[in-house]
Amino acid sequence: MTKVTVFEKECIMSGLSIMRTVSDHGILRCDSRNRIFGTADPGQSVKMRLSRRGEVIFEGSTQAETNGRWEMYLPPVSASFDPCELCVSAGDEQLTVTDLLFGELFHISGQSNMELPVYRTIDPFDPHTPKENRYIREFRVPVTPTFGENEEYEDFQGGSWECAVGEPLMQMSGAGVYFAQTLFESYDVPIGLINTAAGGAPVESRLPCSILRSFGKYDSFLDECTRPGYMEATTEKDREKYRLWCEDMESRDEISGQIFSLDDLQGKCEIPFYFREDERFRGFSGRVWFRKTFVIPDDAKLDGDVLLSLGVMTDADIVYVNGAKVGETGYMYPPRLYDIPAGVLKYGENTVLVRLEVRTGNGGFVKGKRYCLKAGDRIIDLSGEWEYAIAAEAPYLEPDVFFQGLPLSMYAAMTAPTFNLNCTGLIWYQAESNGNWEDYPALFAAFVEMYRSRCGYDIPVVFAQLPNFDDPSGGIPDESWCHIREAQRSCLAIPGTAMTVNIDIGESNDLHPRNKWDVGRRLAYAARRLIFGDDVKESAPVSAAVTGQGELLLTLTNSGSLAARRTPMKGFAVTDEKGISHPACGVLCENGVTVSFDKGISPVSLRYLWENDPDMAELYCGELPVTPFELPVDPV
Repeated sequence: MTKVTVFEKECIMSGLSIMRTVSDHGILRCDSRNRIFGTADPGQSVKMRLSRRGEVIFEGSTQAETNGRWEMYLPPVSASFDPCELCVSAGDEQLTVTDLLFGELFHISGQSNMELPVYRTIDPFDPHTPKENRYIREFRVPVTPTFGENEEYEDFQGGSWECAVGEPLMQMSGAGVYFAQTLFESYDVPIGLINTAAGGAPVESRLPCSILRSFGKYDSFLDECTRPGYMEATTEKDREKYRLWCEDMESRDEISGQIFSLDDLQGKCEIPFYFREDERFRGFSGRVWFRKTFVIPDDAKLDGDVLLSLGVMTDADIVYVNGAKVGETGYMYPPRLYDIPAGVLKYGENTVLVRLEVRTGNGGFVKGKRYCLKAGDRIIDLSGEWEYAIAAEAPYLEPDVFFQGLPLSMYAAMTAPTFNLNCTGLIWYQAESNGNWEDYPALFAAFVEMYRSRCGYDIPVVFAQLPNFDDPSGGIPDESWCHIREAQRSCLAIPGTAMTVNIDIGESNDLHPRNKWDVGRRLAYAARRLIFGDDVKESAPVSAAVTGQGELLLTLTNSGSLAARRTPMKGFAVTDEKGISHPACGVLCENGVTVSFDKGISPVSLRYLWENDPDMAELYCGELPVTPFELPVDPV
């Protein structure tokens, strides 16, 4: 494949520059060579000096090529909390990088659950926050979709290093921070994170055209998306589509202009609820107002932080309290947590108004979330009866093209630049967007093989298996997440990989479960075993043999540390030759687990926790859950 690097795209560079990840507060991998590159005037002599506490560690020079590009290698440097200074000079120009540390450097990637920032993981009703640590640092790469046939950047197109303190900590990857925090506690060295995660990005978004075309099913799309102007034309088409939809809805809306003065609305409903469950709203797209009057008692504290929690809504909302706008969210996933400014609330009767915009006929208020006002220690429940008024009904709005969810989109600017970094490991949390679970093992294997080939070494890969989840919008088919979890389990056949099991720490009603501390901790345990060779925490069993007739014996790796959370275990099932599933029970035995089921069934396969959202994980290896699985039954 012909590469089009950032330097070649901009023709001949002039002036001194250095790769973006080598910048103030950066972290480079310790005890290993690190390639440093940048630009200068063509043919110019470039000098580089690395020092720590005034002692020179490295000095070198090179000459910029005809396109202005230069590169040098730093020798291995030991890990230390003492900052280094890197000076690069060419002619009259000089660049100085300060507070540069050497430690362990990880590429963290995937989709939204790796991208999810720390502040989104904090439950305001039960706060759990990571410790501040200026030696844990993240380089967040801005999401940059690209679709060039042979486009490939050598450097990231933006981003900067941030230390895990104060507000920057709140914006860092939650899973990444807890991963780094666990490793820091184990090894006491700086931990750097290169974060290229992008919400909704399937694994095929990280692959180049040449590999995608080898699969034989992406050609027509690639022919379309690689045409010049594809993104611009698509964006404009979607923008115009939404403009016309909103214009049409506004022309139908005769309520919103007087909503604050209406005494009575059209009817009443119970919040939370899903539109599909109520014939008045089933299939509705358009705009609806919801109103609730509530009372704040005289002993409530209103002179401090006051939080309005309105769960999660589909799709977009604007919220008013006593006529004052207090917040808005433009899409379905984020929790609706709105701070109420001082002076808005009053003792006695207050009113909250929600304008909900439903675009694709599947609106609602997610059940199982908090709908309340928190004033100090006082919680005022806002669930229950609300008034509503349908302001305008509109046709179904076809969703916009989501660029980062498309094949190829995350390759050139988000993935290719990492090939030039020396990372300790790749930490991967992704698969929610891969409904094509049949193809996932081959796609992920192609990604890992390509990544390692381009990096030039067999980088260790630790990935998170998807947790339990039951889509509140009803959009995920039955057993689809069972199949993708099984596809992920099969990826352990790739050498140099490890998988963490998270089937017990998801949230049934949230694609983005808050518990990222256990996710990060388990990723760190797996990294310690795979990368550093430490004997820590029993690995959750991921392989098994199933034999028997009438009663099955399930033998697992690390079977000596198995534990059952209840007896008998109900999470098992057997399937017969017709593919029909039958319940089974499991009991621990000396050699593993004995699984029993009704007589007369000839089992073809054994399943464990084979549901999108199983009730509970029952079988553990130490303190870690055993992975869900589907295994063939070998005849005796």
